[in-house]
Amino acid sequence: MDRGVGVLLLLGAAHSLNHSLFLVLPPLLEIVSSDLGASYQTLGLIVTVSYLIYGLGSLVGGPLADRVGEVRIAQISIALAGASTAVFLLPKSVYTLGAGLWLIAVWASFYHPTSNTLISRLYEENTGGAMGVHGAAASLGQMFTPTAAFILGVWMDWRFPFVFFGLLSVVTGLAMSRIPSPERSRERSAPVLEIIRVPNIWILMLFNVFVGLFFRGVELFLPAFLSSNRGFSGQEAAVANSIVLLVGVFGQLVGGRASDRYGPSRVVIVASVGILASMLFLLMPLGFLGVAAFILVYGVALFGHQPAMTALLGRVAPRSLMGTAYGVMFFFAFGLGSVSTSIAGYLADTFSLEVAFWIMALFAGGILLIALLIPRYVRDRIET
Repeated sequence: MDRGVGVLLLLGAAHSLNHSLFLVLPPLLEIVSSDLGASYQTLGLIVTVSYLIYGLGSLVGGPLADRVGEVRIAQISIALAGASTAVFLLPKSVYTLGAGLWLIAVWASFYHPTSNTLISRLYEENTGGAMGVHGAAASLGQMFTPTAAFILGVWMDWRFPFVFFGLLSVVTGLAMSRIPSPERSRERSAPVLEIIRVPNIWILMLFNVFVGLFFRGVELFLPAFLSSNRGFSGQEAAVANSIVLLVGVFGQLVGGRASDRYGPSRVVIVASVGILASMLFLLMPLGFLGVAAFILVYGVALFGHQPAMTALLGRVAPRSLMGTAYGVMFFFAFGLGSVSTSIAGYLADTFSLEVAFWIMALFAGGILLIALLIPRYVRDRIET
């Protein structure tokens, strides 16, 4: 397979499925809660642990990519994460749900640092644009997941969508053997502490912690919030979640192109403004117009910042240590930031989902404050 759009589309499919395995639960959250007799706080805790595993595993996936090869590790990650959904064929219980999500998280955790390292090495001249295509292809695939998961879950059983997307993941993992492997540096992979000592990389890691604190809580509880607090039916909430991902396709492409043209730091700042604004649209008493504005602004801003941030880290981190650097970044976002699902679940059970989403809005404010500091510590280093 040529190093071109074909590689990015195949990686985009893998990227989509990597997230889809976690996107099955949110639109079915109320059904799962009722079926298993589990509170939002319990489900939030299960998801927190799965994302913590997802983040911790990225610390392993990054160094493995540096040592073994990006293509091989990405292929193993997608195929075995998909195979792990076989756990959902066991009798259903809270324990089965937890075991299934945690096992998926173990294998899925290797993907992000591996794929981003691969793209950074294959597309050195237009990294931001390539990251954007990779993310957009993923968003295009993901946008069907909430609606498909809800329909399949209601039609058959809430466990069936997990197995369905698991089978697709296994097939995609096998197809990834066609991706060419780039030449790897012969230098050793660095331990995590060596990456953290890279000058000024701490500000990027702090930014990703707040992104995780914000995004994970919103992602898990958005369909339930729209159903309980904004009058949407379960299917309408699932469709709204899908539309967010559709808008995210545009956001990924725009964010990637803008990153190459204007510099990733500027794109991250603009996107952070949009993230905070989207939450205010959702939470203010604006009715359907507020939800519509949230979907459009949130989709563009949240997904638009991703290629810019990954490109920015790719320029800061030493080339030979890139896999480890991406692993550390995703640990901060997916691992440390994962506690937001437990926080949101506790707030929803104790107070209301409305209160939980206002706390997520505070995290969005933190994202913007940190983004404004990034240009002081990290230079884009692009041609003007």
